Amino acid sequence: MTARKLAAAACLLALVTPAGAAQPAARSGPTPAARQATEDRALLRQLADAQRGLGEEMVDLQSRVEALRETLAEREDKDDALAEELKAMRDEVKGLYVETNEVKQQIGAVKDDVAAVDANLAAFRTFSGFVIAVMILLLAVVFALSIRR
Repeated sequence: MTARKLAAAACLLALVTPAGAAQPAARSGPTPAARQATEDRALLRQLADAQRGLGEEMVDLQSRVEALRETLAEREDKDDALAEELKAMRDEVKGLYVETNEVKQQIGAVKDDVAAVDANLAAFRTFSGFVIAVMILLLAVVFALSIRR
């Protein structure tokens, strides 16, 4: 904004200063109007250089902003990929939890089966003990009867 004000002031000053003002012809060197015009041109050149510099800075800033947007887009893509991976892992953990519960139920069923087999084995041992005892008793009776004759 200040550069615009300076440019407007320089233009106004150039218009107000008459080009053919009464000047002594005997002076050596440039007239005050010519000096003023030279200063105005120099000021305008400085303003133009400043505007070019600002334009270059704007282009640089635009490229930086674009680079930041690209980086942000890449980060968002990575975040989305990580979120998908996390969701897949959670689903896998849920599946493992279900499988673990099924395995626990199967282990409980096997424990019940082992307890039933153990009870049957104990009953078999008792029954086989009685059968063996009866067989021994019968052998003793057969032996005693065979000796008696």
